[in-house]
Amino acid sequence: MSERPRSGPYSGLTYRSAKRVLARRFEAAGLSFADEDALDLVLGLTGLSRTDYALRGTEFVPQDRFAAVLEAADRRLRGEPVDRILERRDFYGRRFAIDNVLSPRGDTEVLLLAALAAVRDVNAPRVLDLGTGSGVLALSLLAERPDASAVATDVDPDALATAARNANALGVADRVDLARSDWFGALGPGAFDAVLSNPPYIATDAMDALEREVSAHDPHHALHGGTDGLDPYRILVPGARDYLRPRGWLGVEIGFDQRTAVEALFHASGYRDVRTRSDPAGLDRVVQGRKP
Repeated sequence: MSERPRSGPYSGLTYRSAKRVLARRFEAAGLSFADEDALDLVLGLTGLSRTDYALRGTEFVPQDRFAAVLEAADRRLRGEPVDRILERRDFYGRRFAIDNVLSPRGDTEVLLLAALAAVRDVNAPRVLDLGTGSGVLALSLLAERPDASAVATDVDPDALATAARNANALGVADRVDLARSDWFGALGPGAFDAVLSNPPYIATDAMDALEREVSAHDPHHALHGGTDGLDPYRILVPGARDYLRPRGWLGVEIGFDQRTAVEALFHASGYRDVRTRSDPAGLDRVVQGRKP
């Protein structure tokens, strides 16, 4: 360990020692990812990158930053997720502010990858993202495809404000129109090459079984999909046809046990090439199809 400086507002702990202190507290409390959570909080609250940490881990943490780390640790021990404490989440290699919107999960990258594949051969694709939340799907697609444009909707004005911040941070704000709309309710006519959505899909009976880190911190309206969890799909799947060009693509994220019901909605609405994609854990995650 480095010798402590003779003067200055230092905490008395190095970055590595601070991380170890947090990890031990988290382990003692039975947290599943104690070491990872500890490192994320130390880096997030001190502004260090992982490279900085590797190179400067034996330097001492400034006292004000260490105080912030300890406060964050207390919040984590009270059950608040790390991404909520830091108010940001990484998605497909980019950082997004999440504030009071649904925190995106890595599994949702399956939907992004499906959409990118669907428009791979389309010149200047136009995309509609319904229930955009923080904007991770539409904005990630725009960042990957500099020739693309998008309309992204949400019923929550706070979510749209967060999405706007993220669009500016990613430099894609000039290619996305953010609109307040309850699904298709406030949209005018439009023709899109792809429509995608990660809607609420938790059934009423399953809401009480959600982990507290989810139920207490993600917005209820972004989770609950009605009695059987399928209410949004009954609107999205048939409604998207009116907004898709011929051979246009629709993709929706689903719960692990909803494949049969959602595929049936696709077939009943006349979509072709209907298929389901799995996430890295092998669970059904995305149903997709094309307008004739």
